Amino acid sequence: MLKISLFDTFKLTDQLTRKAKRQRKIIKIIGTVKIPEQRTKVEISKKISVKNKQSWKNTYSGVYEDIEKILLPQKIIEEEGRIPLKRGPRLLQNEGTGYYKLTKIGVLLLFCIENTKVKIDFTEFTYQHDLGEKLNILYQISPSLCFLLLEKYVSICCIKREDIVPITLESIKKITEYTLNCDMDFIKSMLSYSKDDQKKILVILSHIDSKH
Repeated sequence: MLKISLFDTFKLTDQLTRKAKRQRKIIKIIGTVKIPEQRTKVEISKKISVKNKQSWKNTYSGVYEDIEKILLPQKIIEEEGRIPLKRGPRLLQNEGTGYYKLTKIGVLLLFCIENTKVKIDFTEFTYQHDLGEKLNILYQISPSLCFLLLEKYVSICCIKREDIVPITLESIKKITEYTLNCDMDFIKSMLSYSKDDQKKILVILSHIDSKH
C-alpha cells in the first residue's frame, strides 16, 4: 500500500498541496542530480529553498520528515552511501550523512511527474513481460500518450493508496477504462482513415496545437 502525497490537491482550487510539491521536488532532485554530495537532506533542502526563496533551515524539517517517514519506509528511495562530515562530534563525522537514490518505484514516480523526460524500460515494472514490451513500443510511438496512460494509472493508485508496482494489464484497464475512452476512440478512428485523410486531419490538429 503506497502512501504518498504527490498528487494531493486542494479541493477548491485543484492545485497541488505544498507537501505534494515538496515531495515531487525531492524525488526529482534525487533522480536527476548526478553528484552524490548534492543528494543529502541538507543539499536537497538548499535546492528547494532557492526555488522557494526562503532559508534552507525552514525547509529542512519538511524534507527530513518526507525522507525518513515516507520515502525511505515505503522504498521509494534508498540510501546509496554516506559522505563523511567535516564538522561536529568525531562520532558523527565518522558516521557521515547519507545520500540517496531512487528505487524502481521511485523511478516510475519520477516518470509520471516529469512528463516523458525520463526514459525507462517498462519490462522492469511488470511481471507480464509482453505488457512491458508493448508499453515500450507505445512510448516510442507516442511518448505523450504513454505518459497520459501511466500518469493516470499512478495518480489514481497513489490517491487510493494502492501499490503501483508491478504494473498489470488488469490494473491499468480497471483504472483507465473511463478516462482514456476519448483518446482510444480517436486513435481507432484515425487508423480507419486512408493515409491521405490522416494527413489532412493532422494538418487541422497542427493549427490547433502550435507545438507541432
